[in-house]
Amino acid sequence: MTTVAGRRSPRSYSLLKRLTLAFSAAAIVVFALTGAFLYNALSTELQRRDDIEITGKLSQFLQLARDAGSTRALRDNPSVFHEVLLSHPGVYLAIFDRQGTLLLQHSDEPSANLWLAPAAHRANEPYTCGPAGIGPSRCVFADETLPSGESVHVLLVRAAAERQSLLESYRIDIWLAVAVGAALVGALGYAVARRGFSPVKSIGRQTSRIEAHNLSERLDIQGGPIELQDIAFSVNRMLDRLERAFVRLSQFSSDLAHDMRTPLANVISSSQITLSRPRTTDEYEALIDSNIEECERLQRMIESMLFLARTDNAQQHIKMVELDAESELRRLASYFQGLAEEAGVHFVVQGNARLFADATLLRRAVSNLISNALDHAFAGTAVELSLYDSPKYVAIEVANHGPAIPQEHADRIFERFYRVDAARHGSARNAGLGLAIVKSIMELHRGKVDVASSADRTTFTLYFRREIAV
Repeated sequence: MTTVAGRRSPRSYSLLKRLTLAFSAAAIVVFALTGAFLYNALSTELQRRDDIEITGKLSQFLQLARDAGSTRALRDNPSVFHEVLLSHPGVYLAIFDRQGTLLLQHSDEPSANLWLAPAAHRANEPYTCGPAGIGPSRCVFADETLPSGESVHVLLVRAAAERQSLLESYRIDIWLAVAVGAALVGALGYAVARRGFSPVKSIGRQTSRIEAHNLSERLDIQGGPIELQDIAFSVNRMLDRLERAFVRLSQFSSDLAHDMRTPLANVISSSQITLSRPRTTDEYEALIDSNIEECERLQRMIESMLFLARTDNAQQHIKMVELDAESELRRLASYFQGLAEEAGVHFVVQGNARLFADATLLRRAVSNLISNALDHAFAGTAVELSLYDSPKYVAIEVANHGPAIPQEHADRIFERFYRVDAARHGSARNAGLGLAIVKSIMELHRGKVDVASSADRTTFTLYFRREIAV
């Protein structure tokens, strides 16, 4: 969804709020799991204590039953059992004879109804039960043979009501702790995240102040977090590229205006002078020829700029084919033979190699280099077209014997409208775009162009990669 500059998109969200919610959610999960663990640990411990209590009392009551001696004595004298259980509220006792008849029961619940333990349970091992009138409980039983030879079944029950009441209170406390803890962690997380995002806001404020007139300003993140330093470094590198591009664009615009103004001024001034008084037919024809020459110069300049614009925007599609480089060089040498004879130089073609390139663009790049070499070659010398084959590259060299290119110019010679000789600025034959076009063509081929210049020899080298560019 597109947005107007300076306005937030309806789909935008606050990272600070999301982090706060994330902190709160994480706190709820951690505290809830911790509370569940503690709750389970307390429940297990309380149940273990109940089991210890009724198991200990079971041994005591078995001894009391043996001391009584017979089932009749147990039925007639239950007070000894009741006295023991008075100090243990919530513990219930029932004794049955061999036939399952209830001999004795101690319970402070009138509705309590104790029964024989199911056969599935083992003696002396506590288990969970739920006698009528008591509810969830822990039970344990054992069989004992009295001195009279009679067998009895002793059952002890520990009601879980007290334990469950304590656990319920503890569960409420846990949920309160989870809620309060999550709120505190969320608040602390908000404060920490907000403070942590302050360098991000600082970067945003610094970035918003950068305009076209102060592209030299850079983001300052000294003392900030390492993670944001990487972002600031990348943004600063982007600003470096933008500044260089802006400077090149400004220079390009200035040079373009200057170069286009000159031929237009020539056309206008010569036309005005010619029309200032009656002229002969020959003079009018000379004017038209001069204007055509200036228009052709403008046309070449515009075509070159359109070509560079297409390459800059990756709109130039290249058709890679395998070419015989030697044949291409000899064909170009033949094409420029007439100009070479006028300049008093000759061509030398040497080497043999095959390469993958766009035939039209290859010829244009080499033609620009040959034209440049003919402009600067000494009379009576040779322009050398050489081929070199290597495992990674196929190199095409165009060398001429002429004035050396100073080192301070060699690094900028491929810039648009840049000329080594300022006196040639605005000349009809040189628009300062030829070498820039060569560089763009090589970038389209994922290759490179290089220049080396000594006292009387200048060599331009085109490096074409061996693999086919896509």
